Amino acid sequence: MRPPPPAVVRLVQRLSDALGRAGLALQPPQARFLQLTGGVASIMLMRAALETKLVEPLAHGPLTAPALADRLGLHADTVHRVLRGLAVYGLARLDSRGRFSLTSTGRLLLDENPHSMSGWIRYLTSPLVIQGWFRIPESLRDGLPAFNAATGKTIWEHLAENPEEEDGFARTMRELTLMAAPLIVAAYPWPETGTVCDVGGGVGSMLAEVLRRRSGLRGLLVDQAGPLAGSGEYLASRGVAHRVTAVEGDLFTGFRADANIYLLKDVLHDWDDAQCRQILRTVRDAARPGARVLVLEWLQERNRAEFPVSVSDIMMLAQTEGRQRSASEFFALGSAAGFERGRVIDTGAYGIVELVAA
Repeated sequence: MRPPPPAVVRLVQRLSDALGRAGLALQPPQARFLQLTGGVASIMLMRAALETKLVEPLAHGPLTAPALADRLGLHADTVHRVLRGLAVYGLARLDSRGRFSLTSTGRLLLDENPHSMSGWIRYLTSPLVIQGWFRIPESLRDGLPAFNAATGKTIWEHLAENPEEEDGFARTMRELTLMAAPLIVAAYPWPETGTVCDVGGGVGSMLAEVLRRRSGLRGLLVDQAGPLAGSGEYLASRGVAHRVTAVEGDLFTGFRADANIYLLKDVLHDWDDAQCRQILRTVRDAARPGARVLVLEWLQERNRAEFPVSVSDIMMLAQTEGRQRSASEFFALGSAAGFERGRVIDTGAYGIVELVAA
């Protein structure tokens, strides 16, 4: 199924925002405040459901809490209470006979769902992430990345030392990419032939969706050895492995990959300005004049507060050395690294900022 046009995506988002603001205007401040403080409840209930496989049996139809508890070896009354809490957040339904079923949103908790967001919830609620959020008060005082100060190392160093967490992080990034990829692929005028290089692309989830749209394109996938190890199987599952060459390389020290288009999806938001300039110089060293770099990110205007980009920006503060940026900020970074301004395309969600190798 083709994604809706960007204008439709924007319209739906604006209507949703307008309805949300209207609802806020009708609520007493105390009621809205209580609603906001329930945020931790929703994600921790989801984590509990994932850790106990609580919702998996519901994939096949409604069940009562006792029946579900019997299957899973859990405490029946507590199962009822937790599922009832999930129903408050629209993840489950509870009928008058005491049976629970999953909503379409709740089905995103199922690991076997091709659109599963289970990895995202595991990541959001992991000690790795929580440590960074706890350090935000100190970041307000010194402006330093929260995770680095809390742990004495970068998130990348931590993940490299903890392969299981690294695998979970990689899965989360794939889930988020697969959500955004249809909009990105539909919005950009991809050439019919040539080579697209996905820089820091993991197993190639973004690259695969581009190649599936253009059968005449070939792909290069640049990353370190660890992420590349699983790329062959993944790309084969998407039917494009025969058109992709894996290239081991590093964002900062270099790689060799001659392409017409380079993709940087959710790469630059992980790094500070100096590091971003170095990453872009690395890409510029690999690119021929006229090659295009597509920066694929949520775009954050300084004086505009909106979901999800403004929250993602704080996530970057809590977890990395980076931030969300505007198109003009990306153009400034690109100019310092040898790129000229190209187009800015609004997909209705992600932005596509095009840099042209001078």
